[in-house]
Amino acid sequence: MNRRPAAVVAWLLCIALTAGCWDRTEISDRVFDLAASADLKENGTYMIAGQFINPSRMEESPKGGSGGSKSYFIETGTGQSALESIQKMRQKLSRVITRGHRRNYYIGESLAKNGIKDMLDAFSRDPGNRIRLDMWVVKGGTGLQALEVPYPLEKIPAVAPFKIHKAVGGTTGTTYLDYLMASSAEGESPTLPVVDIVKGSSPQKTIRFYGRAIFNRDYRLVGYLNFVEGAYRQWILHKISYLDLVEEVPGAGGSVGVVISRFGSKVKSSVTPDHKVKMRIELSGAGQIVENHTNLDFRELKNLTLAQNAVNRQTSEHVSAMIGKVQKQYGTDVFGFVQTLNRQHPSEWKRLKGQWEHIFPGIEVTVNVNVNLKYFGLVGPPLQFRESEIK
Repeated sequence: MNRRPAAVVAWLLCIALTAGCWDRTEISDRVFDLAASADLKENGTYMIAGQFINPSRMEESPKGGSGGSKSYFIETGTGQSALESIQKMRQKLSRVITRGHRRNYYIGESLAKNGIKDMLDAFSRDPGNRIRLDMWVVKGGTGLQALEVPYPLEKIPAVAPFKIHKAVGGTTGTTYLDYLMASSAEGESPTLPVVDIVKGSSPQKTIRFYGRAIFNRDYRLVGYLNFVEGAYRQWILHKISYLDLVEEVPGAGGSVGVVISRFGSKVKSSVTPDHKVKMRIELSGAGQIVENHTNLDFRELKNLTLAQNAVNRQTSEHVSAMIGKVQKQYGTDVFGFVQTLNRQHPSEWKRLKGQWEHIFPGIEVTVNVNVNLKYFGLVGPPLQFRESEIK
């Protein structure tokens, strides 16, 4: 029996059923959103804004051609909720919004202080929002103001914070996911990176990576860590790849500048017989001396050891001060101490569960930093000192 005609007919039917996308939206009918913002206005309404690519201007300069058009444009919408605000914005656009390429989302300080719980609920339910997204708090400003700041090195300003974050040693594309994980963990509090708007070398304003925003369990902003304090926290959590420090060397007449490029972190918990929780943090790393404002010749091993010990001792003090600041001023566990206790002492954690917000501010924390300074550049002694002044 010849089955070939039947097979050909079945093959043709399969092609007819699978060819084409019946619900496809053409590229020319889409508008690509690379950044967005959310703000709370004085009257209590939301304002949502988006920074969209202007395809016809992408090959021109950021300031555009003869007509001065930019390679992007900003559109806004206001409403009683985030969804209503987005709907009002859509009414002004001739194309369907596509958010698959969005990298940054700015949250104004006023909204962050009021709480972002409702906004995140709508945000997380929308499958169009990427999970690998960086969310930022705008210190002292609004999200819209951050969107409106141009950036000279990028055609689309939305790309700038992403690249700045990466350039200073941070992990990019993770802050939204990290926030969701921390906010859902028992006893842990979430954080977000922070930008502020400052003057550059000219009157033109620019975006600066400021540090870290601290939220409480009610999703409300309670305070900030500056850039270096935020870097210390990232070191504890294994989320940093680059850090530069300047520390004084006692008795050497000045300071040394150090760049650390390798990092390690160990956190150990213990519980005393009277049920007091303690944490011991061991931070390690490797780096090099890139500035020498002392009178030490680092070709001498004892001098290099002297500088290394000074850097380790003072950095330990700075990390301890940062942790103490979070404990006393904010009272929120943003270091994962609760997870450490749960892993290392599960029986004690069961007993303390539900009391962590009251326990965390009183935890005794010991910090020990051990950075190995292997290199000191092409010269040993500082060139600005006379030979007789060098030790």
